[in-house]
Amino acid sequence: MARASLRQEIHRLLDALSPLGVDVIDVQRHSLALKPALTSVDAERLLTVSVRTIDSVTLPDEPLLGELAGVDPALDEWLVQQRERLSTHLQQVYESAVRELTDPDQVEDVAERLLKFDGLNEVAWRARVQMALHRGDKGRAAALADQMTHLFGDAEGHNLTPATQALIRSIPTESSGKDLVQDLSQAALAAGTPEASFTAPVPRPDPMLALPLHYASQHPAAAEPRKISLVFMIPSSTDKTLAEQGQRLRDQLELMFVNMGTFDILALPEASLPDPVGAAAAYRAWGMDYIISGNLRAGPEGAENRLILRVLDARRGGVIIWGTHYDFPRSGPNTAKNSLLAPAQAMQWSIFVTEARRIAARPDAELSALGMALRAFMLLLRHDSSLFDRIGFLLERAGEQDGDDGAIALIDALHCYIRFLNEWSPETEAVFARGLRSVRTAISLMPDLHAVEVLLAAYLMHEPAMHSTALSVVQSAAEGILRIEGHHKDSPDLLMAEIVLALLGGKMKVAAGKVKLLLKNGYRSQLLELLRPVFMMVLLLGEDYQEVISMGRLISGLYPSCPSSLVYYLIALVEVGDCAEEMHQVCRHLLRLVPDLTISRAVSRFPCTGKTRLTRLAEALGKAGVAEG
Repeated sequence: MARASLRQEIHRLLDALSPLGVDVIDVQRHSLALKPALTSVDAERLLTVSVRTIDSVTLPDEPLLGELAGVDPALDEWLVQQRERLSTHLQQVYESAVRELTDPDQVEDVAERLLKFDGLNEVAWRARVQMALHRGDKGRAAALADQMTHLFGDAEGHNLTPATQALIRSIPTESSGKDLVQDLSQAALAAGTPEASFTAPVPRPDPMLALPLHYASQHPAAAEPRKISLVFMIPSSTDKTLAEQGQRLRDQLELMFVNMGTFDILALPEASLPDPVGAAAAYRAWGMDYIISGNLRAGPEGAENRLILRVLDARRGGVIIWGTHYDFPRSGPNTAKNSLLAPAQAMQWSIFVTEARRIAARPDAELSALGMALRAFMLLLRHDSSLFDRIGFLLERAGEQDGDDGAIALIDALHCYIRFLNEWSPETEAVFARGLRSVRTAISLMPDLHAVEVLLAAYLMHEPAMHSTALSVVQSAAEGILRIEGHHKDSPDLLMAEIVLALLGGKMKVAAGKVKLLLKNGYRSQLLELLRPVFMMVLLLGEDYQEVISMGRLISGLYPSCPSSLVYYLIALVEVGDCAEEMHQVCRHLLRLVPDLTISRAVSRFPCTGKTRLTRLAEALGKAGVAEG
């Protein structure tokens, strides 16, 4: 009886919802569902709206499902909950749109819509004031600020945030502005909230995105290129001696990141914010992107102490995006056998990759100069030669927008070097020249980073007439690294300098040994991952064929569009001589990628090789089936 009644009701529902004779409900044995191609559900459209589609959504004039009010108390409660859920979602989308949109008219329109949801929404009020300042209408900005102050003053228990107070103080007005500031100061003191104990600046724009138009007119500093901002916490420890050592380690890390030139290292009063995860929102309000946190643990008798490092994303509530540990003797970090630079560099490039992934869905046109450079670096990590044109275009635009950022110049130099090793056309000489200019620019912009000097020496290795200059450059770099690193022989920068020195001296086996030490680095750095094909070349010159074959199998499986690694892999297979079928497969794949590759072109990319070694490399390629040229 119940089943018959249910079938009858389903038929009535189908008739009611199909006035044109088309079924909009998909009826199965155990389920009912609306056909998405034939229906549009208001709630679903509102829940799937995003910053990009916000303009296409028309808000309903009446409450959703208002005609069902009063049918059942439980249903009424459910409807209220769902309407609140929709309102919260839309409010969050509107707030994101206000922060991210760059067109002034769009920003103002979205801010007006946001205020319909919440008349006390400070994000919307700040946007309206900022739009007025952007248009040069200081009178309107002051009037809006005055209106906002009185509105919030009448709202019991609501105090303006430090960011809003700072914006109001920045409005260049006469007496009304002074009265406004005075009102705000008194309100902050009366509130007695934790935020009132310090004044936060206006939130910084996203360093990966093009500067929103209204920020440029707010104050002159807003137009300056933005960097990724970090704050280093003192590693926590209950042991007094360990705590002092943690302070020194924090200071060393801060100095390393200052020298990298790509980061703003900020300091805050830590006593009021003891927990970095709980304080993430407060740090974010100060414009910080990442928090570097640490814990110190004393090792048992005879064992080393351990520093546990974590990178927390302040924008995501303190989510850990990277972590590692660094061990040092009980006598202190100054006597450690391992370099602190290794985890610092791994941390740096991991932050770069995290930032690039965060903006992966953004079109190129919305990115800042640094954002385009980090997107280019992410594309480089794919080891795909078909992406070189796009990478070059991104870096060219980034350099035009911000020619004073050393990180952009460094990434461009890396791109040109990798491209030079993977392309053999006459046009590649221009790429090499561009890379040489970029690496010299990077040195001038980041004089404390001796690793960039090592990259310059690597470039000069490919020009026989410049070998003496390359030797002087890399020797100077090695001396500078030793002054900083001291006795730490596992320093990535020092090992790369020693590799170049060995190559310039014709000591190929020594260079290969240094590469093996470098690859044993326990801190996974994306920079070292990018340079793996280069390390393959050095191992090949050092005649470590089995290691080259092992790396070649891995890289060709992960990155099948990397021609240079296939060249090294192929030569190693020929030299070993036991893998004829594998050799033919690799050769066919290489020639599919680079059909016009010849022996003379391929061997021209090997630096510091005498005639005997070049002849041997050429013979190996000839045996594999590469054409002479």
